[in-house]
Amino acid sequence: MPTRTLFLLPVELVLPILGILLIRTQSPIRGLIYRSFLGSLAALLYAIFGAPDVALTEVLVGTLLSSILYIITIRACYSAVIVVSEDYEMPQVLMEHLKSMFSELRMNIVLQPSKLTHSRDDYNHLFSSKTLAGSPHAILDGNQLCIESPILLEELLETDYYRDNQFLDKIYCVDCQSDSTTEEIS
Repeated sequence: MPTRTLFLLPVELVLPILGILLIRTQSPIRGLIYRSFLGSLAALLYAIFGAPDVALTEVLVGTLLSSILYIITIRACYSAVIVVSEDYEMPQVLMEHLKSMFSELRMNIVLQPSKLTHSRDDYNHLFSSKTLAGSPHAILDGNQLCIESPILLEELLETDYYRDNQFLDKIYCVDCQSDSTTEEIS
């Protein structure tokens, strides 16, 4: 067996593994990463085996263009799942405020009715629920918004809409290290 073939064997074995991971993943971001790696490795193999034109096409169309279109699609469909109590009647004004604040981040809002016990353990359970996986989440408990991700909290606090319209009693992150990182509206 030629030495060149032995060096390529690990790369060739990774291709079907990436293909299976790509098909089985439920996360759009992971799918994008797997697809990019798959296209890049295929282009590398095409170039090594003497097909630079096919390799260039794979890189430009298969990896670059499809990744860009996929990113645009993911970003356009990005939704924040906000858990609300099943018995909570959300005022229309509050809903409009939330929509405006999240739309500044180019995010849609999806309300998820659930039974809330108003405890930190309940919040942690809801945030780890598999039915809500894939989106940044929040829990609207009365006039307080608990955000799962510290990064999302920071981005929401920096929106112009939030700075101009203080419509919540409290907006905070359940996983922040200390109360000093909890942001309250005065």
